[in-house]
Amino acid sequence: MKKIFVTLLVIFNTLCGVFAQETIFQAKTQQVVSEGDKFNVVYTLNKEGGDIRLPSMENFQILMGPSTSFSQSTSIINGKVTREINYSFTYVLKALKEGTHTIPPATITVGNEKVQSNALSINVLKGGANAPSSSSNQGSATSSEVAESEGLFITVIPSKRNVYQGESLLLTTKIYTNVPLESLSDIKHPEMAAFIKQELNGGQNIQWSQEIVNNKAYNVGIYEEMLVFPQKSGQLKVEPTEIEFMVRQRTARRSRSLFDDFFDSGYRLVKQRVKSKPFTINVKPLPGNQPANFSGGVGEMTMNASVSKSNVSVNDGITLKVEISGSGNLKFVDEPNVSFSSDFDAFDAKVTNNIKTTATGLKGSKIFEYLIIPRYAGEFTIPQIEFTYFDVKAGKFMTRQQGPFTINVEKGAGENSGASGTVVRSATNKESVKYVGKDIRHIKLIGTGLHPKGKFFFGSLMFYISILFPVFIFVLVYVLNRKRLLENENISLAKNKRANKLAQKRLKVAAHELKAAHKEAFYQEVSRALWGYMSDKLNLPLSELSKDNISEVLQQKDVEQEAINTFIEILDTCEFARYAPSSGSDEMEKLFSRAIGNISQLENNIKRGK
Repeated sequence: MKKIFVTLLVIFNTLCGVFAQETIFQAKTQQVVSEGDKFNVVYTLNKEGGDIRLPSMENFQILMGPSTSFSQSTSIINGKVTREINYSFTYVLKALKEGTHTIPPATITVGNEKVQSNALSINVLKGGANAPSSSSNQGSATSSEVAESEGLFITVIPSKRNVYQGESLLLTTKIYTNVPLESLSDIKHPEMAAFIKQELNGGQNIQWSQEIVNNKAYNVGIYEEMLVFPQKSGQLKVEPTEIEFMVRQRTARRSRSLFDDFFDSGYRLVKQRVKSKPFTINVKPLPGNQPANFSGGVGEMTMNASVSKSNVSVNDGITLKVEISGSGNLKFVDEPNVSFSSDFDAFDAKVTNNIKTTATGLKGSKIFEYLIIPRYAGEFTIPQIEFTYFDVKAGKFMTRQQGPFTINVEKGAGENSGASGTVVRSATNKESVKYVGKDIRHIKLIGTGLHPKGKFFFGSLMFYISILFPVFIFVLVYVLNRKRLLENENISLAKNKRANKLAQKRLKVAAHELKAAHKEAFYQEVSRALWGYMSDKLNLPLSELSKDNISEVLQQKDVEQEAINTFIEILDTCEFARYAPSSGSDEMEKLFSRAIGNISQLENNIKRGK
């Protein structure tokens, strides 16, 4: 009984929705046709109707129609039933006379009511203008912007001709055609070495419209949109873009039999290569009075900076967040110059890009997050942070400022000496070292040692050891220092020796993200630590590293295959886990332990291979 009631309720809601909706009777057709051409006029109705009547048309001839079709769809969202129906009536018309003509509204009967459609305005060109077969809105190109080439050509149109160095501009590649196209291939883009390119779309889902050039109608499709950033000033020439099309041409051969007419389509495919015209962009240099803290940003930007907390205990982590937002070349903005007290352990900034590529430029924000850990108690100040960029509208450099930030650091648990006499780390910071000579500090409480009567230090074994020991220490320090200087001269050797230390430093950041349960950031930091270690250890830039060449180089150094496989597995896990469903903390801790163990194993293997 309950199921029957629910079914009746759904049917009732559906019928109510159908009867309650407004009647819409609409006419659509091309806006541009040629004299003598055939074209379709389609009338659509969202309810059941009949007895459609077309108006009288002096400048058009009805060749066929109406051909009718019907479609419907039903959807239930949150218990609400929506049903859509669509009836269409298609007529084939022929344009008889050149000029701009109007087709008056048609009528149709829906129930007991007569409903009118909208009127249509059609521009009929002179015969032989080869109007396109698709319909869309009128384009905006003019004949001065393009050069016609036998019914098929392309243009690359810049959104601006005068820009500043680093300012974005949009290059739009358009296809103009009034011939049938089958496909396109073999696309040749210009080098554009003086520009940084960001592609918006590349030939996917081309939307066709119509434009009239030199009194001819063309199908016009935006093939590609590309955002470019000039990296030097002057008159920069953009060379032509070339595209090869497959064009369908009608063959002019006489049929010899009925079977030839049946099997021969009368068309052939012909390759046609077209290219755009070159053009020049005037790139103005930035003013010569560039501030020392100029970040390279060009556009309209703002900066916001904040600290996660201003009252902490010794060894507690603090995050300084600097967010640069706005529009312009955000992706290429350099890291701001931030100064930290020597009493803080500061780690490299974690960079997050929340940037969208739009036709008007890059928009969004770029975030720099610094992890800092205070090691001593006291009050410390992070100096004012400055961010300078070039404002293209104002035509001058602008500076945004945030801060300074005051951090109060309190002693953590166990920072003072207890009553039992146990010794803990002193809370003295580096600022107080200058007072050592002005007061009595660290009074010695241990008693003075006594020696038996008749024993003298002079001439004893300890006397000669005390003379020779400083000489030995001096020689040892000299040799070690000389070795260190020689190693520092060899940059690649220095990076090799620091590789393990830098990897451990990066893994500290991963440990902090693990503790904070930041999954994506954790896997990203582990991946950075592994790639950075391998770049330093193998003396290869990050841009040239890949899993394949890492495996090959490590095998040449006689590294165990198990260690190599573990390294690649950890990298794969990091890449997969960043986009996979949330991993548990146990899995993240196991991966962290494997990463530490793998770096140690690789370090030992590489040293042994040497």
